[in-house]
Amino acid sequence: MSELEPQHLQLVRPDERVAASDLVGAALLQAVNTLEVLGDIDPTSLDADVLSQWTEGIETVRRMADAAAIRAAGHIDRTNPYKPQGFFTARTFLTHRLQLSGVEAHRRLQAARMHHRLPDWAEAETVGAVGVAQTALMARIVANPRIPRELLDRDAPELLHDAQTLPYTDFEANARMWEALADPDGDRTRNEQRKNQRRLDLRPRPDGGYDLTGYLADADGAEFAEILGWFTEAEWHTDWTEARNRLGAHHKIVPSDLQRSETQRRTDALLAMTRTAAANTTPTNNTPRATVNFLIDQDTFDTTTAGHTPHPSRFRDIICRTQTGRRLHPDDVFNTALIAHVRRVVHDNHGTVIDLGRRSRLFRGSARDAVMILATACTWIGCDRPIHWCDADHSTGWKAHGNTVPRNGRPFCRNHNLLKEQGFHVHRDQDGNWHITDPHGNPIR
Repeated sequence: MSELEPQHLQLVRPDERVAASDLVGAALLQAVNTLEVLGDIDPTSLDADVLSQWTEGIETVRRMADAAAIRAAGHIDRTNPYKPQGFFTARTFLTHRLQLSGVEAHRRLQAARMHHRLPDWAEAETVGAVGVAQTALMARIVANPRIPRELLDRDAPELLHDAQTLPYTDFEANARMWEALADPDGDRTRNEQRKNQRRLDLRPRPDGGYDLTGYLADADGAEFAEILGWFTEAEWHTDWTEARNRLGAHHKIVPSDLQRSETQRRTDALLAMTRTAAANTTPTNNTPRATVNFLIDQDTFDTTTAGHTPHPSRFRDIICRTQTGRRLHPDDVFNTALIAHVRRVVHDNHGTVIDLGRRSRLFRGSARDAVMILATACTWIGCDRPIHWCDADHSTGWKAHGNTVPRNGRPFCRNHNLLKEQGFHVHRDQDGNWHITDPHGNPIR
């Protein structure tokens, strides 16, 4: 407000009407000046608490501004006042006048149509209570013409609650699961299309070297990722051993000490896979298969076995995914179960699978499986390192007398595994949710 000139301020009596043009101009002027003030703030001068307040507040402003832009796009879409000027669609007007990309114009119009169908969602975005990405995903789902309107009207409040309270990745998983259940024919068609799109391209580059690109469907991709993970882990141990021998036993090894980067090790691991396969003389039909964990809940498995689709209202409770969190079509899991080994996993409401007691220093065998099988990524808040990049380790450390039992185990990536030992406390509450506090007792959120 300190940036506003006095002549731009005008007092209005409660019963006095203001011209819309004056109101829009004054509002935009105030918004621009406010954003200028926010933009002039030097983040290096802020402590951690104020910096958090600043970034969270700016995100709220961004969401509210996006909601206003969507509302304007929706009105143009419905009335098209610019048709006499030759803009026959709202999309052409938005792309030309606002210099938007076609993708961005489409996103705003799709969100506007969703706002028209789901006024509660529109209100939540107007006050900055729901993210831009969440709105874009939900708008795409609402635009699906095969989803019955009554299902959408019934479950939209639950999806809005998830969009406001869950991290984006969790909301995305729930929303996509709901869409798959509400449109089973479309989900089955998309699954078959992904299988048909499998490809592998190896092309020589004019300047030397080769470009390798490809695409795998979910089930095959999960198996490939598991095998590649084994070989990549072996390459990492090779680098780590070399660094330990080179730098000495007392040197604290960091990533920059290793001979190769993560992408280089992964590339070398892929080449090692092909060389191993070429050296294998086992007949193709006897070639050992990788062990890949596919998770599916009992009700979904039984429903799929009977040839039916689970009810959309169960979208939060359904488990049908790889161990890394990639959603699988229930048909693929069922078909895999016909030729693969099936393990029954029983866990309680807190996510504890089994209790093997304090038997060893490290998690191994079935104890390690019990720790890892229900997780999809590193436990640390905000970390999205996938499960195959993590180690099963103690929430309460071994030095602090933490038991080697699944209840006290959780996957951590290497960086957070080391950070955890520097005074951080990781614990699970009675509802099964994980919490982390720093060495000073402040919760990380």
